[in-house]
Amino acid sequence: MKKTLFLLAAFLFLASLAYFIPYFKWDVFIAKDFQSFNSQIFNQIMWLVTDIGNQPLMVFIVITVSLLLFISGLRREAIISSLSTAVAVLTGSLIKILVDRPRPTTSMIHVSVWLSDKSFPSDHVLAFTVFFGFLLYLIFKKSKLNFLNIILTIVFILLIATIGISRIYLGAHWPSDVLGGYLLGLVWLLITIKFYNSSHHGQR
Repeated sequence: MKKTLFLLAAFLFLASLAYFIPYFKWDVFIAKDFQSFNSQIFNQIMWLVTDIGNQPLMVFIVITVSLLLFISGLRREAIISSLSTAVAVLTGSLIKILVDRPRPTTSMIHVSVWLSDKSFPSDHVLAFTVFFGFLLYLIFKKSKLNFLNIILTIVFILLIATIGISRIYLGAHWPSDVLGGYLLGLVWLLITIKFYNSSHHGQR
């Protein structure tokens, strides 16, 4: 509970700053540093990761994985993972409206992705942290250590880690937007895990 409150306080503090400050100096510095990578392979990876988080692909992934969990007998897990992700993204979208922070512009950094909504926090990062983070938790809690689970663990960790980098690299978000997405995502993930465990014990 203390970790959740600490992360929530950190997010609220960052959100309050983002409300008054369109971007920080370190936002520009980090963004330009990330964008200095001149590699075609790196560029393609960044686009691939971001495309996974775009609608309707991300929606399709969440629904498909939830159906697989449901069919395999993990019905509560299927419902909780999908609903938690959906509500988290909705919460992030509402916070975007409240904070009302503009997206990065070409006057500051290179922008490859033009979006009309607001910038803080990153919904891509938020969704990946909550959804793939909960799947990681399920792997460690319910599954035995085997080759498939090792591969899935690596994939999920890489997706969570690289989605933030991709949003900065493509100029869709400032680094502080991405940090906000991770902070809120961790808060929501911890709440989801706590609810999952409490409801699980309640059914016994």
